[in-house]
Amino acid sequence: MSKGTDVVIHIAKEETPNTLPVVPEWHTLRRNSDSLKKTVSLTQSDEIVDSRFEQGSVATSAEAVGNIEYELSALSQDMFFEGVAGNMFVDSGTPSVSTLEIGGDTLPTYTIVKHDKKVGFIQVFSGCRIGELTIQGDTEGKITGSASISATGYDNPVATPVVNPLAATDTPFMSSINVNEFKISGVSTVGTACAESFTISINNNLTAKPCLGNGSLIPNRYTEGNVSITLNVTLALTTTSKAWIPYVESRQNMTAEIGLEDSIGNAYGFNFTKLELDNDGLSDTNKNDDHTLAMEFRQVKEAPTITRTEA
Repeated sequence: MSKGTDVVIHIAKEETPNTLPVVPEWHTLRRNSDSLKKTVSLTQSDEIVDSRFEQGSVATSAEAVGNIEYELSALSQDMFFEGVAGNMFVDSGTPSVSTLEIGGDTLPTYTIVKHDKKVGFIQVFSGCRIGELTIQGDTEGKITGSASISATGYDNPVATPVVNPLAATDTPFMSSINVNEFKISGVSTVGTACAESFTISINNNLTAKPCLGNGSLIPNRYTEGNVSITLNVTLALTTTSKAWIPYVESRQNMTAEIGLEDSIGNAYGFNFTKLELDNDGLSDTNKNDDHTLAMEFRQVKEAPTITRTEA
């Protein structure tokens, strides 16, 4: 018998889809949980013969997919950020500061190895794309998130292909106290609109494209669709925040900036440069609850950025 603590996950960037470099750089992944697995779909026979018994089934399709849940920590999820963004962190010109632009044309691919050391069960997911990534936080908890994985190759080798993996990062995971900036349209919400929670979502809207003759039930490619980038924020209803309600109708653009910094000086800045407010989320009125706005923003027309500062 095995438990989650017996399972280690390693990830390496591919040179081309399903092909690793000659010497891959394996990273040991920090995560809370995952649902990575291969699932096979069956179709029952409709044949009628000389008995009433079912005539069996055939495997008709499969997918190698899953979500990886994580607690946000500096340098631990950067490969996920780059994977969902379709770009790489690039030097900003300021020492130790890099910038990632979201919405690149082509998503990079990765090989992910899930190894249950207790029972020797090894699963290799290749051609992995990051279809969707989320980050969320509130006033009383950790900053957490998830990354959705879609693979175009799957194998169960006897031995792991992972050689000399880099150790897992040891940067501290972040919580509400690490949110050091929260602005909407240039106005700090601290003491004015009181942000209570947020969720960032980046979705590449991947579509599976299986091809006849591929020799595998798993789709041999995924195509990127429209990139949907949303920001959901729960705010207190105040004189400041009520002024944003008309933006749903006016479609006037807004901005948002969320800053996170850990206890040793690593920082991330999420910069949304052109937001439209899709829903003000004004709460219902009852006797004892505070009035809130569960605002739903959508980034349009241009790329938001993530700025990373390394301690």
